[in-house]
Amino acid sequence: MKLEKVKLYLSLALLLAAGFSFINLTVFLELKGMMEENTHRTAYQHFQMHLLNPEHRGDGRFIITEQAPNNYLVYTFMDPANPFRIVRVAVKEEVLNSEINIFMKRLLAGEFFVVLTLILLYQAVVEMYLKKLREKEDWIRTLMLSLTHRLGNFLAVQKVNLALLKKGVGENPSLQRMEKSLKRAHMDFGIFLNVVKEDRGAERETLSVDGMLKDILEYFEDELQGKRLFLRLKELHTSMDKNDLQDVLYNLVGNAIKHSMSKVHIKLCAKRGLLVIKNDLGLPKGESMGLGVELVRRILRRYGHEMRVSLRKNYTVFLKFKG
Repeated sequence: MKLEKVKLYLSLALLLAAGFSFINLTVFLELKGMMEENTHRTAYQHFQMHLLNPEHRGDGRFIITEQAPNNYLVYTFMDPANPFRIVRVAVKEEVLNSEINIFMKRLLAGEFFVVLTLILLYQAVVEMYLKKLREKEDWIRTLMLSLTHRLGNFLAVQKVNLALLKKGVGENPSLQRMEKSLKRAHMDFGIFLNVVKEDRGAERETLSVDGMLKDILEYFEDELQGKRLFLRLKELHTSMDKNDLQDVLYNLVGNAIKHSMSKVHIKLCAKRGLLVIKNDLGLPKGESMGLGVELVRRILRRYGHEMRVSLRKNYTVFLKFKG
């Protein structure tokens, strides 16, 4: 968060600096043009005074000379009474430059205080906005903790009840379906638990991606009935938290199977560290993949992995395992 705020302040400072630099350049060029025009007009006035009074040799800033001295800006005028006589009126260049420099220094000093004030105001607004975001985030996190706690208790009670039923009745297809449904419910909710534990450090371990994919496909045996599954898996390992990898693969595979029409392709390329999941039916135009995919991206971002989802002709996921 601190780094993001520093980036915000730096970006504002750069934008202000670029904007005021453009303004200063425009003001400088306009001011220089006006000063040169005014200087030429004043030099011409001294030339007219010299014609009326040949003893007039200037006022100190402007001098009338026969030859052009160094470091002087010289204006040349022709005597209308004598076309062969040229009158030169000179003014020191530093006089002209000093007036411009004084004005520009005052302008820069004023702009410095304006920029400082704007940055401080911007900082106050950003801090207030971030405070509201933190309060809202804390409220949502508290709500999620409460929901996960209640759901966890509910699932635990159902598992105990199911265990008691199995003990009293024995193995039964209906109980097996109930047990599988409870596991599916736990897996479906697992991705949301990741939001709550996002700030906690992930416990990395070396995991088999291909092995976990095979385990996850068992949860979707019913959905795969009547559909063709093309499975090409190579041995691939990655370093992640086991629950995180399970949540990622479960959601990506589940989306592909649920939104498929007749076939699903799952390919794992070990050399490129790439997992490709594809089905034969993309989502309708304008429909998104929902919250699950965004939560998967947040999990993968912790480990530096990259994911790209294409919905043009099919639902296709490209998951690149880094390292």
